[in-house]
Amino acid sequence: MSEQVVDSVRNSEHWTRANFLKFLIPSLLGVGFFLVPVEFNGKMTVILGMLAELLKASVGTSMAHITTFIFVSSALLSLFYSVASESWSKRTPAMAEMFQTTPIWLILRVLGAIFSTMTLLQYGPEWVIGKSTGITAFVDVAGIIFCLIGIGCLLLPLLTDYGFLEFTGTMLRKVFQKVFGLPGRSTIDALASWVGSSSIAVLVTIRQYETGFYSMREASVIATNFSVVSVPFVVLTAQVAGISEHFFLLYGAMVLIGVICAIVTPKLPPLSFIPDDYYPPVGKQIKEAAGEGRSLGSWALEQALTRASTAPSISRMIKSGFHNLLDLFFTMMPAAMAIEFLALATYEYTTIFHFITAPIVPLLELLQIPEAHAAAPGVVVGLLDQFVPAIIAGGIDNPITSFVLAGLSVTQLIFFAESGILIMRSKIPLSVPQLIAIFAVRTVIALPILTLIAHYLL
Repeated sequence: MSEQVVDSVRNSEHWTRANFLKFLIPSLLGVGFFLVPVEFNGKMTVILGMLAELLKASVGTSMAHITTFIFVSSALLSLFYSVASESWSKRTPAMAEMFQTTPIWLILRVLGAIFSTMTLLQYGPEWVIGKSTGITAFVDVAGIIFCLIGIGCLLLPLLTDYGFLEFTGTMLRKVFQKVFGLPGRSTIDALASWVGSSSIAVLVTIRQYETGFYSMREASVIATNFSVVSVPFVVLTAQVAGISEHFFLLYGAMVLIGVICAIVTPKLPPLSFIPDDYYPPVGKQIKEAAGEGRSLGSWALEQALTRASTAPSISRMIKSGFHNLLDLFFTMMPAAMAIEFLALATYEYTTIFHFITAPIVPLLELLQIPEAHAAAPGVVVGLLDQFVPAIIAGGIDNPITSFVLAGLSVTQLIFFAESGILIMRSKIPLSVPQLIAIFAVRTVIALPILTLIAHYLL
């Protein structure tokens, strides 16, 4: 940071050495944990992803016991609070807020508890406890998500609460406003997901909306268009789909489609109908525009210092992160993994998806996508879970079809087993029908582009 920029804000009411260090040190740590790519076990990831992998490895076979304990506890507490008296709920308001829920969420939590327990005990039919269904959902995928979100919740305030977003957002405001009509700070969502995790990016967006730094429209656009899947997931998708040799083409296609969707989708319903109002309890807090007569750099630093002056202590940060962690673990994850399990079981053991997607087959044939009948379920099942289309692609012996399905799995972005659940649990005003509509719009945009790339560049 230039000495001239620092000197220009020394007269600010928020300029103190303590505030400067309070901004600088946590911000550098946040960048290091979330945004700096590193190579680990032969693949590119970020330190957050590396810590999650190490934690999962250290937990080992106990991961299945941990996830099952959480799922069962969530179901029992949700059942209890669904029949608990009003006086009891008032005595335990924090617990009531977490576990009093709607019938559909209650059913999903109970199903998550039942199926995870059967998988842990390896007791029940193969379609429940098998490697491709129960073990994938409740052990493999749940394990890494628990580790990733767990560490992420504790460390996320380093990026969001100490001035880094204020500084970066102010510096990049004009670029993002001109291209996407969004605040400059939304670049962090894109960076956090491209090199880290889409779930972490959604959490960043939710936190920014609920603290008054995104409007309803901005939060909705960012959560559904900028929370892209991470670099490690693209690598994994290419491997599972059997197209590892085309990873760079797949990643390039994802970036291209991501930019096009981020420009086009917000201009169409339902996103175009969402107002630019801010979360009522806090109102508008963002101030990215430079003050009169101020350089962009000095104004960005002043906004960062202003934020740092009110930032939480380390103990408050950890306490808040731990509360968010428990909320996600016990309320979101059981339902998310139940959805993933049901999607996997339905695809592996029934023909329902083939029946539902039969009308899509002629369209795929028109696009000259080989094995259109086998590929059709992969076009829509991504709405439930982002991993299933890649599994379908891996079972199809044609690189064009496998590339198209792998491309859809990394560009559709609305996955109810992860990002969709997070959005629905938040204060961002997006309903299930709206999320499905956005998924459809993104699919309509992505499918022909992926088909052209597959036909002419593979």
